[in-house]
Amino acid sequence: METIKHEGPGRLGLLRLEQKLVKTPALAGLDFTLSPFNSYFYPKDFEGYDFNLAPSIPISFYTPLEIVKKAFTRLYEVDYSKFNTLYVPAIRFLDVLEEFLDVVLSENEFDAVYLGNSKILVKDYRRFVATLALIREKNPNLMIITDLEPFFYPLAVYLGVDAFDTKSLKLYDFHKKAFIPYSPLLWEEGENSLEFAQKTIALVREALKEGKLRYLVENFFPTQYNAGILRIADKEYGDYLEKYTPIQKETVYFISDASQNRPEVKRWHQRVEERFEPPKNVELLLLFPCSAKKPYSYSRSHMLYRKAVKEALGSGRYKVHELILTSPFGVVPREWEWLAKYDIVVTGHWSEEEISSAAKLLAKTLEKYPNVPIVAHVDEAYVEIAKRASEMSGREIIFVPVKGGTTSHESLNALRDTLKELNLDLTAGKEDRAYRFYDGIRKVFDFYFGLGAGEAVLPEGGQIKGSKMLRLFVEGKQTATYKDGVISVTPFGMQRIYDATNSYWVKIDFELRGDVFAVGVNEADSKIRPDDIVGVVKEGQVVAVGKAILSGEEMVKARRGIAVKVKKKA
Repeated sequence: METIKHEGPGRLGLLRLEQKLVKTPALAGLDFTLSPFNSYFYPKDFEGYDFNLAPSIPISFYTPLEIVKKAFTRLYEVDYSKFNTLYVPAIRFLDVLEEFLDVVLSENEFDAVYLGNSKILVKDYRRFVATLALIREKNPNLMIITDLEPFFYPLAVYLGVDAFDTKSLKLYDFHKKAFIPYSPLLWEEGENSLEFAQKTIALVREALKEGKLRYLVENFFPTQYNAGILRIADKEYGDYLEKYTPIQKETVYFISDASQNRPEVKRWHQRVEERFEPPKNVELLLLFPCSAKKPYSYSRSHMLYRKAVKEALGSGRYKVHELILTSPFGVVPREWEWLAKYDIVVTGHWSEEEISSAAKLLAKTLEKYPNVPIVAHVDEAYVEIAKRASEMSGREIIFVPVKGGTTSHESLNALRDTLKELNLDLTAGKEDRAYRFYDGIRKVFDFYFGLGAGEAVLPEGGQIKGSKMLRLFVEGKQTATYKDGVISVTPFGMQRIYDATNSYWVKIDFELRGDVFAVGVNEADSKIRPDDIVGVVKEGQVVAVGKAILSGEEMVKARRGIAVKVKKKA
């Protein structure tokens, strides 16, 4: 199994079966053949089948532990040399399954794992997600095959399934049951089940190709099982989903309550906590609400806020820092507004989860600031967020008396008056203005690579050339480019980032001629996510910069496919 593109654990893949290529997600019985025989007694010759299921003693999902252990002792003794697919019965006891996989997968080479009892397993939301994560994490080159109805396809693929057995679908035709996208079953004659399966898997492939699988999952909720499984995955296996989710480049549209828990949201919160530090010259912190237009600075409301700040403080505004409160990202530092690419339905009604999540992140962020005044120019639910954050952090927040919305003349005048009444001597010169300009660029590199990366590509004494596309230089050598939050890094710049942060590296021990394939990766930074900019390192030197196709951990485990698409060589 070769991964071509990720969206969460879901992936577009390519499987080579001798002279045949199978594109995944796929349908067993249509895109490839599957041995129908998986009892303990199996035929000697599997000629004619692409995937030969290894034998398995039939075990029910509800089989007691002592019988499961006894059955698995028989499975350990099987000669798997004739099989390219391991049949794994879904069981409740994941420790038994994990021990079995550790032994059998280490001793044998398989192309796929067939997960039995799938239709029973989906009813146990937590174990369904846990089982898929367990198999995927063992070996990313294994295709995972299950037997599920088409209305599970988008969610199952998103969680890591690569192919679906279609044999059982014929039962629906036999009983004259029909599938439609918005209801599991209709008791009337309708579309052929295999045709529906083909249409659904084609839809999943297209969604993966366009980077919109998560949208399809959230719009494909015909059963309580789908909703329950996704909720468990988001809440309890967020790290598993985030690990394989590409770095956000396009706008994310939050279309449902489930959108609040997307991996991109988890990642944003983590990076605000771990990779954001306030500017060194902050003497006043302002809290503002978000706006529908992105980036916020281009919105009418934020133009009015910043005009009022300028009128009240003059050049002192270069010693003021701004945080924007929003849902579901919680807190957006002004320097990161280009990176907060999202859109959400604005109704003025916030859920308790949204308020609580934003308040916790704001509280943690406030603790990073020195003891400076904090002024909140907010209304509606933003007030509650700020109040809770104030209580949690122990930091006092001054609230501007807002009436008729934050952009009303009365409210903007109140903002000016509040700032003036602080009687702060915020005298700023050209050096403060220059520092903020440089620091704003540095913080974007910190977002992508971690604290210290910005200083590495643009240290004190570094140079910026250009107007629209900015080119960054250190001692006459270019380190990177920057434009509206979009960056690129040269091998020289990546070497400086590697030396400063020891992050986003992929280590090899051979002479690099083209792209880096997974089989050639010795080590890789676990922080790497698909689409990240990474440095290819040989003997401590960055020999190339490229785009990650796989996550860092996946690069090390995988044995097929491209790990890094090389863009620039040193």
